[in-house]
Amino acid sequence: MATTSTPASLANLQVIPLSCSRQQRCSGFIAAIATIVIWSTYFLSLRSSALSPLSVLEISLFRYVIPAVLLCPLLIKRWSKITGVAWPYLLGMIAGAGLPFFLCSAVAMSYTPVAQGSTLVPGVAPLFVTAIAVLVFKQPFERYKKMGLTAIFVGVLLLLANSFSQSSSQQLLGQAMFLCASLLWAIFTLSARQSGLSPLETAAVITVPNALILIIYTWLNPNHHWGAGLVPISELLSHMLIQGIIVGLLASCCYSFAISRLGAELSSALGSLTPVLASLLAFWLFTENLDPLTIFGIISSVIGVVIASGYKLSKAPALHLKE
Repeated sequence: MATTSTPASLANLQVIPLSCSRQQRCSGFIAAIATIVIWSTYFLSLRSSALSPLSVLEISLFRYVIPAVLLCPLLIKRWSKITGVAWPYLLGMIAGAGLPFFLCSAVAMSYTPVAQGSTLVPGVAPLFVTAIAVLVFKQPFERYKKMGLTAIFVGVLLLLANSFSQSSSQQLLGQAMFLCASLLWAIFTLSARQSGLSPLETAAVITVPNALILIIYTWLNPNHHWGAGLVPISELLSHMLIQGIIVGLLASCCYSFAISRLGAELSSALGSLTPVLASLLAFWLFTENLDPLTIFGIISSVIGVVIASGYKLSKAPALHLKE
């Protein structure tokens, strides 16, 4: 039995079918689609901020301080429950979806197109999750997962081959940072799953500690160059809304709701459509070119995530903790 102070290990994860009505599944699909749109907007916002006078520190403050102010009372109220979670899982959530993850993805976006960032981060994360589960926690490695992860690996190689063909060292650096962000996101996914916390509690664990770190850093470095005064107020408010509210709060709630209705595998498969939407929006908003290697890399990664997620039309299995 798992205790409240020591969450169950990955060895206690098992896949069981969900029992949901058609109406509940429809609401899950709506939540999953909303998540895809939010994730696509997140990458577009990172790209837009990278092209604007706003510094990474300013975007980081929007991303963590705004939701932290809203979630701090919840953190205090649920303090005993949150502190009952094993510290490696808390650290995995704070770092995996916190400043290390955000800084890797934000800095990398200034070197690479949106299409590559939106593919490498959500597309490679299942590979890292499976690798950790199989190598560390001795989970079974089914055939469909092998096929899917192979397709993801091919997609990553195609994206990297695009940089080699263009001889872009900066793009290679950006892709390496995106892969680091993907690994961090995988660590966050496993930690959040094992913690047993609700979506809002998880968001509080992520945002409040990272916001405190940012506030202390800003206080110790008062001479930092601020670009907010050089940005139109409408653009500034849009970044605050997208990073602080939509991504910081809404995305995690929508994705968690989708998992509860569709299962982790089907929700992950739907999430793999993020690079498709993000690339099309980037082509429209930033006139980013979609060369053949990038297109095939996106397609291969999306197909790989769908296969590795064990997507089945007849039923949608879900990951649950075995107590």
